[in-house]
Amino acid sequence: MRPRHWFRVHSWIGVIGGLLLFVLCWAGTVATLSHEIDWVLTPASRVQPGAERASPDRLYNKVKAVYPQASIARIHAPLYARSAAQVIVDFPNQRSVRVYLDPYTAEVLGSSSYFSVQRFFRSFHISLFNNQWGLYLVWLLSIPLLVSMIAPLVFYKRWWSRFFDLKTGRGSRVFWSNAHKLTGLWSLWFVLVIAVTGVWFLFEAIRYDLIDGKIAWANEGKSAVNELPLLPPGPALSLKDLLARVQQERPELEIKTLGFGRGGYFYVDGQAGHLLVRDRANKLYFDASNGVVIYNQRAADLSAYWRWSDSADPLHFGDFGGLPSKLIWFVFGLGLSGMCLTGTYLHVQRLGKEAGGRERARWPGTTAAMIASLLVLAGSMHGGWQEIKDYGPVVNGSQQWPDVPPAVTVFIAAWVLLTLGILGYWVWMLWRSNRPVN
Repeated sequence: MRPRHWFRVHSWIGVIGGLLLFVLCWAGTVATLSHEIDWVLTPASRVQPGAERASPDRLYNKVKAVYPQASIARIHAPLYARSAAQVIVDFPNQRSVRVYLDPYTAEVLGSSSYFSVQRFFRSFHISLFNNQWGLYLVWLLSIPLLVSMIAPLVFYKRWWSRFFDLKTGRGSRVFWSNAHKLTGLWSLWFVLVIAVTGVWFLFEAIRYDLIDGKIAWANEGKSAVNELPLLPPGPALSLKDLLARVQQERPELEIKTLGFGRGGYFYVDGQAGHLLVRDRANKLYFDASNGVVIYNQRAADLSAYWRWSDSADPLHFGDFGGLPSKLIWFVFGLGLSGMCLTGTYLHVQRLGKEAGGRERARWPGTTAAMIASLLVLAGSMHGGWQEIKDYGPVVNGSQQWPDVPPAVTVFIAAWVLLTLGILGYWVWMLWRSNRPVN
């Protein structure tokens, strides 16, 4: 295709799919720092650093003493020195309750439902709160995002020499056009990472649903290549003894998660010095009744396929390098979200300039695309409402609204209102561009 045709493809993608792309990029940007936002908004998640951390078995025993009716599902190590440890428990009338503990003193600091800023933005960004059509729609959009990144490399002349080509004092249209181009150039690597990992997630979803039904290299049950048989329920060794077995087997492992009751197994995952892998790339399964190692997985031993599978998620969300990499992903995520908005603004400005008193030319399907996008987002609101309620307790057979820190509720509500305002302005701009010029 000629360069001008690539430009038309780039413009068409921005107008037809830009609304959904903006919302997903904008939500994904917040998702990169969602753990840190929860830390700011949830008082029980903040602690003062101490000299030495309490052992996980102290945390476990403390929760059992304070909540004797609870079944402990997981223990998560604190993210930072000032972060609380989290123990996820199930009550008879409520699943997945977060219990916050001081990781230095093992003091219980409070509890809340599993719903949080992190849960909201990750679920929305990954699936629009719908694990069927929403999941596929989100990952399908990574394809036009990739094409939209490639197109300017064809039509933007000598793009490699324009990284510092800043134009000022020539009006708002020139300024925003220049900002759009510069942001795009500096974000090329970032958009490539996001788009390629998105296409990978799409492939994995198709493979899981239509080919082999496998989500991991090894796991309990039938969803893994290496299926671990379910063990009969029975008494388990003390957590202290099981942790001693972990230390024996993998002394180099920095434990991130302890899991209980997973098909009769005691589960451990974490980091062991391997580059760019999520925690579950390094994991162990023990027979909880006797401490025998049933499966020991090292990231270095994985095949190229499954090693990449465990690298795509940290690359997509930027959490592989702690707070510094998250901040980089957040800044470039804002830039990508901004490009969706400025691209639409420039399209509308160009239509107005080219119309010259005639009826504005527009992309066929613009109105239909706007309506379809708004309907998809409206559908996600229903799914989100249902997912949030699912984290609440059941009282007299009725699902109740979950316990959420007030600041978390305010933050999410403010984000939703701001996003709706941006979308309203977006729709108004495109709708206005479709009207004849007097």
